[in-house]
Amino acid sequence: MAHCIAAPKRPLVALPFLLPSPCESIALALRRNQSSYRRTKQRLRVKPDASFGSSLTHTQEDHIVHNPPSSAPSVYLTPTKFLPSGDIRRNLRLASVKNNDAEALPPVVRAPSEKKYHLTPSDIREIRRLRATDPMMWSRLKLAKHFECSPIFISLVCETSPQKKEIQKRVLEAVQSRWGSKRRMAREDRQLRKDAWGRDE
Repeated sequence: MAHCIAAPKRPLVALPFLLPSPCESIALALRRNQSSYRRTKQRLRVKPDASFGSSLTHTQEDHIVHNPPSSAPSVYLTPTKFLPSGDIRRNLRLASVKNNDAEALPPVVRAPSEKKYHLTPSDIREIRRLRATDPMMWSRLKLAKHFECSPIFISLVCETSPQKKEIQKRVLEAVQSRWGSKRRMAREDRQLRKDAWGRDE
């Protein structure tokens, strides 16, 4: 009995002129079959609802149509505007709002402060005198507590003392004198970045 020897299968080599172009291959990949087109068209076919068209009860052309999706009934589903005047849901909603008014808002963290206009021109002169004599001791916060006003009002009344600016400059120079090369270089780089931000770079 003669044995048949199967020849090895060779890959099918298509001729270049038979291969589809890249544009044609994309068009073939994106082509929609007739079955998928029919299925999509069937999904998009929505059954017309009574509220889709114009109602016979509304004679005006402009009116609001409230057509909520099908879901579990809730008191808050239908807005109060659409409820009849004698509907029990109006009373239920008003009662629930009254009960939740105290619980809806968070507790007050700090009581609102009342503005006081009790300072006289003599008090303002005293504030400026104390600020000029010893700006380090009589800071804005301390003057505000002493005269029972806000620190913003103190900053509006008093100008920045040149003595305090000089003291702060000396303190900063003393702190910077203890910096190493790495920290000094990092602070210089930070200042350069801030300058670049102002130039939008």
